[in-house]
Amino acid sequence: KSGQLKEEVARLQDELARLSKSQAEMDKLRQEQKETYAESKAELEKGLEGLKMAIKVLKEYYAKEGAAHETAEGSASGIIALLETVESDFAKNLAEITSEEESAAAEYEEVSKTNEIERTAKEQDVKYKVKE
Repeated sequence: KSGQLKEEVARLQDELARLSKSQAEMDKLRQEQKETYAESKAELEKGLEGLKMAIKVLKEYYAKEGAAHETAEGSASGIIALLETVESDFAKNLAEITSEEESAAAEYEEVSKTNEIERTAKEQDVKYKVKE
C-alpha cells in the first residue's frame, strides 16, 4: 500500500509539473498576443486619425468656392471616396482585432481558471496521500 501511495504521489506531482509548465507557456503566449494587439491597435487608430484628418482637409478645400476647384472636383471626389474606403477598411480591421483580442483573453481566463481548479485538486490529493 505504501508503494502504491508513493507511485500515486509521484504521478500527481508529475501532472502538477506538466500543468505548471503548460500554464507558464500559455501565460507567455497570451502576453505576446496582448502586446501584438496593443501595437496593431495603436497603428490602426493612428492611421484612422490621419485618414479622418485628410478627408476633412480635402472636403474643406474642395468646398471652397472658386473656378480653380471646379475643374478638379471630379478627381477630388474620387480621392475622397478612396480615402473613405481605406478609412472603412481600417475601422473594420480595428473591430476585428479587438474582437479577436477579447476572444483570446476570455479563452485564456477560462483555461487558467480550469488549470487553477485542477492544480488545487491535485495538490490536495498529494497532501492527503502523503498523510496516509
